[in-house]
Amino acid sequence: MEPPLKPNESDCCNSGCNPCILDVYEDQLKKYLNQEPNRSHATNCISETAYTTFRLVGIEAHAQNTFIYTFEHINASNNLHLFYKPGQHFLIKAPRNGTYFTRAYTPIPTEKINHLTFTILIKLYKDGAMSNFFRKLKANDDTLWRGPYGDYNINYNLGHMLLIAQGTGIAPLYAIIHKIIQNENCETFLHLFLCCKKEDDIPLRNELYRLSSYWNFSYEIFLSQATDVKCKYNETVHIFRLSSNNIKSYFNNISVDNNQILICGSEMFNKDISQAVLDCNVDSTKIVPF
Repeated sequence: MEPPLKPNESDCCNSGCNPCILDVYEDQLKKYLNQEPNRSHATNCISETAYTTFRLVGIEAHAQNTFIYTFEHINASNNLHLFYKPGQHFLIKAPRNGTYFTRAYTPIPTEKINHLTFTILIKLYKDGAMSNFFRKLKANDDTLWRGPYGDYNINYNLGHMLLIAQGTGIAPLYAIIHKIIQNENCETFLHLFLCCKKEDDIPLRNELYRLSSYWNFSYEIFLSQATDVKCKYNETVHIFRLSSNNIKSYFNNISVDNNQILICGSEMFNKDISQAVLDCNVDSTKIVPF
C-alpha cells in the first residue's frame, strides 16, 4: 500500500458528504501507518548480530532533561526496511576510554512516514556515560546500532491489561499501547500507571492524552515529589507515590482471570511492583517485566 495523497482543505465542500474526502484520507493514512510490511520483498536494515549505521536526523526537546532522537538508515535502498515489534529494543554502541559500551533503547511510534527511521526517548543524566555521548551528538552524525531484541508478543484477546511504568520506562509500554488501540477488532481494556517525580518529568504526556480519546485506554500519573500540578481536561494526576493500595484497588474492579500486567522501570521498581501485583493474587505468569 502506497502512502495516500493528502487533499487540500479546500477539497472539502463542507456540505456533509459521506464519506468526506478528509475523513477518507485520515482513514487511509491510519491503514498505511499500521500496515504490516511485506517482509518477503524486503530485508531488515538492522541486524541482531552485526552493527548497522544509522544517522541522527533529528533532536527534539521533550520533558525535563528528556529528548526525542530520530535516526535514519544511511542506505535508502528500496529493498531495505526497518522491522521490529512493539516493545522490542535496540542496542547502541558508543566509545569510552578506548573501549566500547552499549545501552538499550526502545523505539516509539511517531507520525513520520519513513520505513528506514526510528525514534527513541532519552533522558540525559548529569554523569551518565551514554548521556554524555548523546549530548555530543549533532545532526548528521553516524551511530552504530544492532537489534531488535525482546520476544514479547501482543495478545489481542485479553480482557484487561495493566501497564506500570517508571519514567522513560514508558517507551516499550507506549509502543504496545499504540499498537493495540490501532487494532479496531481488539476489545482489551488498557490502563496505565505512570510514575514520575515532578510534572516536568512526565514523558509522552501529550501523546498519552491523545490516546486517551480511545474508548479502551485510560491512564493515571503518580508524582512522588510534586505539590501542585496543572492537569489537562479529564486527566488524572496524583501528587503521591504509587502504592500497593492503588494496585489493589485496580484489581478489585476487574476480573483477574483474563489479564496481563506489563512493568518497566529500574530493577528495584520492577521487583517491588511485581511483588505488589502478586499480593493481589495474580498468577506470576501474567506479569511481564521489561
